[in-house]
Amino acid sequence: MKKDYAIPLCNESRSEWDNALKGLKHSFAHTWDNCYAMHLSTGYKTFLYCFEDDDIRIVCPFAEREYGKHKDIVTPYGFSGLPGNGDSKEFKEYWYDFMKKKNYVCGYISINPVFQNDTYFDPDDAFQTTNLFFFDLTKSLTELFEDLNSNRKKQIKNFRRFESSFIYDRKIITDFLLNNYHDFLKSVNASEANYFSTETLEYICSLDNVYMVGAGSADKTEAVYIFSYTDHIGDCMFNISVPEGRKYTSLLFWSGLKFFRSKKIPLMNLGGGLREDDNLALSKARYGGYKLPFKSLKQIYDADAYNQLCIEKGIDAEDKSGYFPAFRKELKVES
Repeated sequence: MKKDYAIPLCNESRSEWDNALKGLKHSFAHTWDNCYAMHLSTGYKTFLYCFEDDDIRIVCPFAEREYGKHKDIVTPYGFSGLPGNGDSKEFKEYWYDFMKKKNYVCGYISINPVFQNDTYFDPDDAFQTTNLFFFDLTKSLTELFEDLNSNRKKQIKNFRRFESSFIYDRKIITDFLLNNYHDFLKSVNASEANYFSTETLEYICSLDNVYMVGAGSADKTEAVYIFSYTDHIGDCMFNISVPEGRKYTSLLFWSGLKFFRSKKIPLMNLGGGLREDDNLALSKARYGGYKLPFKSLKQIYDADAYNQLCIEKGIDAEDKSGYFPAFRKELKVES
């Protein structure tokens, strides 16, 4: 029997949310904890959409945003999307009908390529923004080391010597993160989507399925790397450093990789650049691994409302190739 429903993000429904994910390969971004952490920054009402058809189950976290008297939806920060346990030709119809009944104008849904199933969406809705880099942790450490480029090998070859001085104290790492996070984002021109509240950062640092490691001089923390994980995949979340601490980035990355292997987690996601082959992407490519296209769905559920909102903003509603939804784009004012 086919049915779909949405589980709200609240303490009373946490067990229902967790049960909906059981048996499905998913990332930290799908979890109640991640969605709650992001809610602490955005304040958006957040849900886990669930579709069931006999033995088939498909889920997707989403948050609703207000725009005047209208609402649209977006996946919370992270690499989530639509994990499921089988193909479904009917899913797209149920998904669209659900969103229309909720009176959402449109939706921006990120698709983790590891869990991507092309039967779940219309290919015309999918747009590639960049690539993500993944590591097969079923390989031996020797194989993973050999996949590194020559510069990364030089940085990591003395890992054991540095490892003995790594910082694992959660309070020290959390304090460093809170004191340096926003300044670091400004220094690398990070997008506004990365500017999380203190409450979000503190909550993430309190979680059991988060691995934290730092490095620095004898009396000063200079860099931290924070990783999240499920049984299925580990994610590189935050890599924050002061200028003199950037030399530790590769070493701390390797610490996270080793930790995931020790937990028998088969896959690691390093993320990607803002664009394909930008400097950030090229830097991540030097760690080896393999890349997969990162796509996002740009879906319109109420075409009339979407078109009107774009007209009011003076934006072409037909062009979905750029910022989406187009009516939310901040227009530059000529001076």
